[in-house]
Amino acid sequence: MKIPTLIILIVFAISVNTKAQDIITLKSGEEIKAHIIRLNPKEVTFTLDAKPDTLSFQRDSVLKLRYNTGIVIYLTESQQPEFFFDAMNDSLYFLGAKDAKIYYRGYRLAATGTLFASFFIPWGLIPAITCSVTPPSMQSLGYQDQNLIKNPSYYKGYADKAFKIKKKKVWKNFAIGTGATLGLYIMSILAVSAIIVE
Repeated sequence: MKIPTLIILIVFAISVNTKAQDIITLKSGEEIKAHIIRLNPKEVTFTLDAKPDTLSFQRDSVLKLRYNTGIVIYLTESQQPEFFFDAMNDSLYFLGAKDAKIYYRGYRLAATGTLFASFFIPWGLIPAITCSVTPPSMQSLGYQDQNLIKNPSYYKGYADKAFKIKKKKVWKNFAIGTGATLGLYIMSILAVSAIIVE
């Protein structure tokens, strides 16, 4: 009795999943249910349900793209789209963040530079602030999958986590360098005061 119920639930879940579609909203207000294949500087390429042919709209006629994963991309007048994520429902965003924890090591130069600069109080604040407000460059992300990083949701998750890691490492090294320097100053003052007292 339990097995048929399980089968019905599985079939229902699959049918709901296959019906989930992307939505293209044109500047005219018209909404088109489709499967978005590609977004480039000139056009949005997509297919319609049960039709193998690819179609496209000129990019400047499209207002926004809503993917079935929850990601929404608003196309602006510039060539850079604005991204809005429903991160709670976006498994690729979480996968990107998880992979960044494993592969991102691009913070090392910023963190090491901050550590050494922090030995010279207060000069360590300059690289600490500069490095912690500058997101990692694409070249320093260290991602492993060339195809996944092209997905805006995965990239956003990866880049967000990498930025958090970078900030954390930079400020940690600032604290270590500053703490070590202050410790040396205090020890020197105590040693000098002990000599003077004698």
